[in-house]
Amino acid sequence: MVISDILKMFGKVDGSLILDELMDFDASDIILKSNMRIPKEIEEKILEFYEEYRSNTPIHYILGKKNFYGRDFYLEEGVLIPRFETEILIENILELKEDFSKVLDIGCGSGIISITLALELKNSHVTGVDISDRALRVSNINKKNLDATNCSFIKSDIYEALDKNQKFDLIVSNPPYITKEDMKALDDRVKKEPKMALFGGDDGLDFYRKIINNASDFLNPKGYIAFEIGYDQGKTVPDLLNTAGFKDISVIKDYNGFDRCVIARSGI
Repeated sequence: MVISDILKMFGKVDGSLILDELMDFDASDIILKSNMRIPKEIEEKILEFYEEYRSNTPIHYILGKKNFYGRDFYLEEGVLIPRFETEILIENILELKEDFSKVLDIGCGSGIISITLALELKNSHVTGVDISDRALRVSNINKKNLDATNCSFIKSDIYEALDKNQKFDLIVSNPPYITKEDMKALDDRVKKEPKMALFGGDDGLDFYRKIINNASDFLNPKGYIAFEIGYDQGKTVPDLLNTAGFKDISVIKDYNGFDRCVIARSGI
C-alpha cells in the first residue's frame, strides 16, 4: 500500500486526516510522497480504520478527535461531531467585545462552545448544560485535557436544573435544528450521529422556541442570546426572537453565503 491508495480508500479529505494522524503528513507531504510505501504496522491500522469506515462510521469517531478553533477535542460515538461553521458563532460572539462574566451554553455536546469561550474569555465562567450523560462525560474530558478551569458542566434539559436566581450575560446554543423532512435525506455518515443532537422537531424550531420563551428568566438586563441556525432559518428564528421582545437582532452568514448565526439582545 502506498500513500495515494489511502486517498482512494477514504477520499481526499478523510484520507488526509488519517495520514496526518498516523504519519504526521501535511498536504505537501501527501503530494510529494504519493508513491511512498506505508510501513506494515501503519498499514494494519489503516485497514482497521477502513473496516469501520466502510460501515459509514464518520472519520472523526474513528480518530477519536476533531479540531475546533485551533484545538483538538476528544470525541466518541454518541456525541455530535463539531462543525467548522460553529467557529463563525464563536468569532461573532468575541467580536461583540462584551464583558460576558457569566455564560450559559445550552446543549453543550462535546463542550466545544463552552470550552472555547472559556479559554478565549479568561474572566468569564461558562456553564454548559446537556441532557446526555455521554456528552457531559466527553465535555469534562475535554475540559481537563484543555485545562479550561473557568467552565463547568451540569445535566439539565435546557433550563430545568438551573436556579432561576442565577443570571447570565450570554446564552448561547447550537441546538438540534434539522426538520423531520430533512432528517430523511441525511447522509448515511451523519445518521451515525445522535438523533437527539440533530432533530429539531417537524419544523426544526422546537428547541429555539423552548430556549427563547424562557430566556428572560435567566438573562441579565440587556443580556445577549446567540444561536447557530440552519441555512433556511434566517427569518424564522429572528421572528421568534422579535416576538419574545429581543432587540438588535442580527443574522450572520457563513463563508458560502448561507444564514448561519443569529445574535440578539434582551429588550428588558
